[in-house]
Amino acid sequence: AWTRRWVESKHKPDYGRFVLTAGKFYGDAEKDKGIQTSQDARFYALSSRFEPFSNRGKTLVVQFTVKHEQNIDCGGGYVKLFPA
Repeated sequence: AWTRRWVESKHKPDYGRFVLTAGKFYGDAEKDKGIQTSQDARFYALSSRFEPFSNRGKTLVVQFTVKHEQNIDCGGGYVKLFPA
């Protein structure tokens, strides 16, 4: 389950809840499942540890995909990477 890898922040008591779903549009209901925000006008925070690695002398590329399905006026997302 995704909850074994990802940890939902408890820093603020009013954070929204994540759910596992394929969303409104999908090709395969099981294969296309991902983590989705479930409430409007909320902040969300997830964290996960990486296995140790070195990219010394190489460019580090971090990629993620977002599918915005909620009818909101503004919103955004970002990734933060911290050293070990």
